[in-house]
Amino acid sequence: MVGGVSLPFVVVESGPAALADARGELVSRGWAVHPSRLDGGPGTVWATTVADSVAAAEVVLAAVAGFALLVEATAPRDVLDALCDDLRRLGILDHRVEEPAAPLSHDEHALLRLLSEGATLGAAATTLHLSRRSADRRLAAARAALGAESTSAALAAYRRRIERLPAP
Repeated sequence: MVGGVSLPFVVVESGPAALADARGELVSRGWAVHPSRLDGGPGTVWATTVADSVAAAEVVLAAVAGFALLVEATAPRDVLDALCDDLRRLGILDHRVEEPAAPLSHDEHALLRLLSEGATLGAAATTLHLSRRSADRRLAAARAALGAESTSAALAAYRRRIERLPAP
């Protein structure tokens, strides 16, 4: 926690789709995701890959220094277990080991974020510079990706997904 704000520590072991989904969730919560620690600052998440113990140690040091993290985990199991244990000691860890059935696109995240904040579908479409029909199609795709039969069920599932991640 830095300045009263809980930092996200997200470790993804389950492939590129899950990594893209985690990135989209962070962005939808207001975080800026950068591939370099040098781009860091308040509201910034460092996106990196951990393939060995040296990279894992660098990530832990960055977490101690106050960096939020999005980690693509490709290291051996013992290295990843130690990394996750260390990050849990420093804050809340969102450790993703299963590939999502269907990750949400950036556009679907944006639409669901607006709807979850109380916007109507028409207002959300206007904000996103979409036709109402395009917004309807994106909402239907998001419902399918979340396995929801209704918009309210999709919004509830979306809220559960993003509540794991703190806002900047």
